[in-house]
Amino acid sequence: MPRSKSYNTYSNLQRPEFRKRVDELLLKFERDFYEKSKGAEGMLDAAKFDMDLYKRHNVETMIRIGLKRAVDPLIANYWATRDPQLCKEWGLYGAEEGRHDRMFAGDLHKVGMTDEEMYAIRPTFATELLNGYFYYTLATEGPLASMISGFYLEYIAGKTQPDWLDIMEQHVGANNTKGARAHLALDEDDDHVDMVWNMIMRVIKDEADEERFVEHLTKINSLFVSYFVEVYASTVLGAGGDLSALTQAAPAAAVQTNLQSRATAAV
Repeated sequence: MPRSKSYNTYSNLQRPEFRKRVDELLLKFERDFYEKSKGAEGMLDAAKFDMDLYKRHNVETMIRIGLKRAVDPLIANYWATRDPQLCKEWGLYGAEEGRHDRMFAGDLHKVGMTDEEMYAIRPTFATELLNGYFYYTLATEGPLASMISGFYLEYIAGKTQPDWLDIMEQHVGANNTKGARAHLALDEDDDHVDMVWNMIMRVIKDEADEERFVEHLTKINSLFVSYFVEVYASTVLGAGGDLSALTQAAPAAAVQTNLQSRATAAV
């Protein structure tokens, strides 16, 4: 397995008190996801494994990595004259992450999907919205939202993917999830969660910045929930499925409203 090149250069966690608040919020988001999104609990139940959902989830992961690959250089470029060290750190990190879609492609090859099939699939509406949010905020306020997305995905992947993969391997075999496992191993080896956190903390200066961080994090989480709803609906429910049977947060706007209200209550 190749070693990551985006080594963590930070020895201490920055702004630990704020991180404690964010960790608590993310744990609440995770609980809400399993409790309130229909189908989410099935990711932890081997009896509810769905091969189409497995394939579509991995394809969407590939799509998201590919789309973010175009955003990360813009983040590094933004910091080139403002914070050269951050430019270098994010450039290394983005270059490493941008190659990881092929890890998931390798797993999908083993269950019968070709590259042509994978790359012919269009992203979910939630993924389109997420990337639109990246470009909008880049144009209007800078790359903070795009950077926070990196932290969010590193954190959530570390919390959810090991359990999901344990279930998946009972059906597709450990040999067929090597790509996803390798992705997690690289992230853990380089301590990506804390590394990305510390990079972002270079630009968080005051309480107003912290509040903006929480706002971005809440919106990004809402779009993750919406993405799962879309993927579940298109695979497990199939064409003509009853979307009302899913979650009250199925539309992205509703997700955002509900999670923002819960985030406010949590903090």
